[in-house]
This record gives sequence, structure tokens and C-alpha cells, in this order.
Amino acid sequence: MLLSLTLSLALAQSTTHLTIAPWSGKAPATTTAAAAKYRLTIVGAPNAALTLKASRLARGWLAAFCTPKVCAPMQVDVRLPASGRTSYAFELIREDESAPAHSGASIESSDGASIAIAP
Repeated sequence: MLLSLTLSLALAQSTTHLTIAPWSGKAPATTTAAAAKYRLTIVGAPNAALTLKASRLARGWLAAFCTPKVCAPMQVDVRLPASGRTSYAFELIREDESAPAHSGASIESSDGASIAIAP
């Protein structure tokens, strides 16, 4: 019984890992100058297809997942390359002048991985 419970828990855990760090270096041209920028790194199974969704933002804020070509608001479909690792510029954009000065966010993947950003 214990073995089957342990095996079930192991199978239920995500093999994807999300990490977030402050952005460094040149920002992609698609990003917004006034946004709070982070480097979101996704590591998982090679060629895995995932959906990443942002949630728990403060009122008046928007999240964007950005590549050098496009920014996707609030969610993005990701196909990991053969290396199993990719990065996005993740932005928190204050859209409303009456919104709180800072916002945190949560990022969840379709396979259960998640990470939070404190405000």
C-alpha cells in the first residue's frame, strides 16, 4: 500500500521547474520600458508542450510573457526545445494610475509547476 501511494505521489509531481530572477542585460524590443521585468526560465522534458498562466496580480496590473518577437498577455503556450530549457522575459505592467504601486504574481504551468513573485 505504501509503495503504491509513494508511486502515485511521484507520478503526480511535475517534472517541469520554473525559476524567476530579476532581468539583466538588454531587454527584448517587445517589452515595455516601465514594466517590472524578470527572467522566467522553464526546464522540463525535451519537446514538452505546456501552457503557462499568470494569476494573483494586483488590480490594475497585467502580466506578459515576452520573446524577442512577441508578448503574450496573461498566458502563453510553450514548446520546450530539445534541450528541455527555455527563457522568457516576464513583465508586470501597471496599466491603471490608481492601481497599487507594486504587484506580485503567480505563474502556473499546465502540468502543475508553479512559482510566485512577491510584490
